Amino acid sequence: MRTKKSTFLMLFKYQLFFFYFTAVYQSLCFLFNVSGFVGLRNSFYYTLIWLIPILIFQKHSKKIAFVIGVFLWLASLPSLFYFLIYKQEFSQSVIYIIFESNIVESNEFLHTYFSWWMIPFFIIYTLIGYIIWKKLSNISIKLTGKIILIPILLLIASESFAKSYVLGNSNFDSSIERQMTKMQCATPWNIVFGYVSYKKVLDNMEKLLSKNSTLPPVKNLVDNSPSVNTVVLVIGESTDRNRMSLYGYKRDTTPNLDKMKDDLIVFKNVYSPRPYTIEVLEQALTFGDELHPDMYLKKVNIINIMKQAGYETYWITNQQTQTKRNTMLTTFSKIADHQVYLNNNRRQNSSSYDEVVLKPFKKVLADKKVKKKFIVVHLLGTHSRYDYRYPDNFNKFTNRKVSDKLNEKETESYNAYDNAVYYNDYVVSNLIKSVKNEKTTASLLYLSDHGEEVFDDIDKKKMGRNEYAPTKAMYTIPFILYGNEKYKENNNYKKLKSLTKRYFTSADLLYTFSDFAKLKYDSLDLSKSIISDKFVQHPVLIGDPTNKKTLRDLIKKPFVYKKIKIQS
Repeated sequence: MRTKKSTFLMLFKYQLFFFYFTAVYQSLCFLFNVSGFVGLRNSFYYTLIWLIPILIFQKHSKKIAFVIGVFLWLASLPSLFYFLIYKQEFSQSVIYIIFESNIVESNEFLHTYFSWWMIPFFIIYTLIGYIIWKKLSNISIKLTGKIILIPILLLIASESFAKSYVLGNSNFDSSIERQMTKMQCATPWNIVFGYVSYKKVLDNMEKLLSKNSTLPPVKNLVDNSPSVNTVVLVIGESTDRNRMSLYGYKRDTTPNLDKMKDDLIVFKNVYSPRPYTIEVLEQALTFGDELHPDMYLKKVNIINIMKQAGYETYWITNQQTQTKRNTMLTTFSKIADHQVYLNNNRRQNSSSYDEVVLKPFKKVLADKKVKKKFIVVHLLGTHSRYDYRYPDNFNKFTNRKVSDKLNEKETESYNAYDNAVYYNDYVVSNLIKSVKNEKTTASLLYLSDHGEEVFDDIDKKKMGRNEYAPTKAMYTIPFILYGNEKYKENNNYKKLKSLTKRYFTSADLLYTFSDFAKLKYDSLDLSKSIISDKFVQHPVLIGDPTNKKTLRDLIKKPFVYKKIKIQS
């Protein structure tokens, strides 16, 4: 006969088994000073919930533990793998990237970061879990014990919700949010609730689309542009300006833009607020910013304003339109009068290069019946996977030596990224040439949504984007203005060129673009327009606005890093 003491000891062993799949990751975070002890402590409490099915189905408790264990093991791998790469916590922003990525991108990520030593690490990690499970045996607790234990376990697991909703004055939604936030320290709740949060963002974007027409227009709008006018906004993707020869990069990656640089207004100190496309657009195209990230839901955006000013609006995109990511990326496009979707692939493959935007762009420009046009061109730019972003004849840097600090795989990625920048130069310069050829007033603003770290910081040697382990390359973006001859007749180009050293965040793009398009309205804050006489140097904030501790002013705290020295 098993004693009561031995029964509860076995129950505790079950708890240790379930806790193990979170404890390894949380212990590493604690030991490397990535997070405090609270994550380890809370994750212990929130894994108690797995004891409930063990108590209910005692005769099959070991088998049930095995099934739960396999589930927890699988769910624990992303956060553990991520920590081994970045030495950072597995954040909600990372979860967004996971759900927005496809199989090709995931394979590229694994190809880049998977090292041989990870194989024995994961084997040992798995074996320890298996050994703990082998030492388990079925338990036997009387009905009265189950009646007492199950409510206690539920209460411990939902303690945060109970405190704020049942005992406190918080509403149901905020109480659930608080509970979810605390539980995200434990596997698998970090992924489960991360997905819930991701879905919430999707729903918000859908809400934006459905409610957009009911939002009040800007007040006292005045359009001071010519009666026939074309304004173009080109949104690039994942392009770090420091990899462009236009910005002083050693390699000749932007020969076409270099040739026309005297006609360009090239701003040197513009940064994206976040390293993710959706979150950037929610600020750049709206009145939202790092301190007011939800403003995109409450006020009109740049497309609404241009329509209000009498412009026919167009959105031409080579971004994917057949994935869940499409829901977020095309929300703004659906507000425009006309949409041209050019990339219907489910994978980020090579069958849709950015030059596909050139033909429909020229077609819109050629329509002389429309007097005022606002055209948004959204490129795939230099988005990973980089070698899928350009055709073979743009393999300019392939097989080039970079640095002894980079291995073969890293060198391939580094060169492929430069090839992608080289091809991006071809596309953007051709868009500018089309604007140049317009006989009526036409102007263009080009920027990238965010940058990309591709082994630029030699001390970190990382590729991609991670808001909780930021590097300079993730935020440094090109920001270029161009006006054709008709535009220059009514604008002081020399004066604009004198402003290019100003520090600026693309979160304030709406103010600059409105000023660029010669619009005036009550809520236009010209102190946030980089081309205005009324410009005032505001903080250049980066970071996750839902976590104020991550916000960083790049003017007060600029990036300091050891830049890689390329050999060719």
